[in-house]
Amino acid sequence: MLEQLKQWLTADNAEQSSTPEKEIAITALLSEVMLADGDASNEQHEKLELLLGRLTKQSPADIQKLLADKRVQPDQIVSLYEFTSQLKNLPITEREDILYSLWVIAFSNGLLDPQEEAVIRQVADLLYIRHSRFIWLKQQAQEKAGITL
Repeated sequence: MLEQLKQWLTADNAEQSSTPEKEIAITALLSEVMLADGDASNEQHEKLELLLGRLTKQSPADIQKLLADKRVQPDQIVSLYEFTSQLKNLPITEREDILYSLWVIAFSNGLLDPQEEAVIRQVADLLYIRHSRFIWLKQQAQEKAGITL
C-alpha cells in the first residue's frame, strides 16, 4: 500500500513541485494509520484533513489536492522508512506532534485497532521517539478522545 501511496503522491509532486517532501511524508503516514484497519470512517477522513492542515500549514484547497483523485488499498505495505527518513531530523517536538496526530487518527473512530497501533509503534521507532513518550502521547490522545481501553 505504501508503494502505491508513494507513487500517487510522487506523481502529484511531479505535477505540483510546490508540495515539499515533508508534507508528502506526513500525509502518507497519517493515511497509512487511517487505512491500517481496512476501514476508514468519515470521522477519520475529517480528522485527517484537520491534522494535515495543522501539521503542514497548508490551505484546505492544497490539502484537498494532496488527498484528491486516487485512494489506495491497504494491501501492499512495503516500508514506512522512506517516509520517516524525511522526518527523523525534525526537532523532537515536531516528531512528537506527528506521532500524537497518528494516535488522534487511530482513536477518531472510537476504536484502536491492533494494526493501527502496530503502524504507530513502527513510526515511533523510526522517528527515534522514546517508548515513554510513545505511551504518554497515546494516553493524551486517548484521553482527548474520551476512550478507555
